[in-house]
Amino acid sequence: MELVSLVNQNYDKLNENDKLVVKQILIFQREYANYSCEKMANECHISRATLLRICRKIGLNSFSELKYLLNNNQLELKNNNNDFHEVCDDYRLLINDLKKLSFNSICELLYHADVIYIYGTGNEQKSLAQEFKRIFLSLKKCVVDLFDKGEVEFMKDTFKNNDVFIIISLSGETKEGIEIVKLIHNYVHTISLTRLDSNTISSLCENNLYVSTQKLETLQVTSYEVVGAFYALLDLLYVNYINYRRSKYEN
Repeated sequence: MELVSLVNQNYDKLNENDKLVVKQILIFQREYANYSCEKMANECHISRATLLRICRKIGLNSFSELKYLLNNNQLELKNNNNDFHEVCDDYRLLINDLKKLSFNSICELLYHADVIYIYGTGNEQKSLAQEFKRIFLSLKKCVVDLFDKGEVEFMKDTFKNNDVFIIISLSGETKEGIEIVKLIHNYVHTISLTRLDSNTISSLCENNLYVSTQKLETLQVTSYEVVGAFYALLDLLYVNYINYRRSKYEN
């Protein structure tokens, strides 16, 4: 079991001071892996007894188990030094996969839509929604971003059959996102943008776009998910939409 995973599983058992101590240990784990219990406690400005109590709170029976996990994690970190190259390789594979996709059906929906509604399930997803809005406003499309379920409920009676509703969700499993799609899928065309996984939101939507993401283990309590693939997807959608629109003008 990794130390970060143990901390995440038992995070609610920690008080605010405990959380600060755990965060410090995770940040400086390379140095602390060689410390004695007393020296680590001194570095964290706590007593030896407090350090042992924190160990028990996160599911460890002794300080020795903490030392084992810290040392084991150093081996993991050494083995993961190629994260940068792996991310680069993933991007190359992503672009190759996206180049094989056909955007025609989605471009057709966007082209004929009077209004494109867009909703992101979280902060990063709302940033992506804003980027989509910026791109398609530059193409003279009417894009309305909706903040929450209440706004969607307020606007749904104005939806027309040729309008499009786009929902962006990393997991595709957020409760409000699922409720929103169920609420509007009979009123408007739906498109989901989600992580490349089987998920509820994509199963409820008429059209789906997927991208692969990668989670990197860091020295922090939570892992970092590389989501730049979503922005690459928007760029490719933009290019494909321009080509689709040009073909309409030429016919």
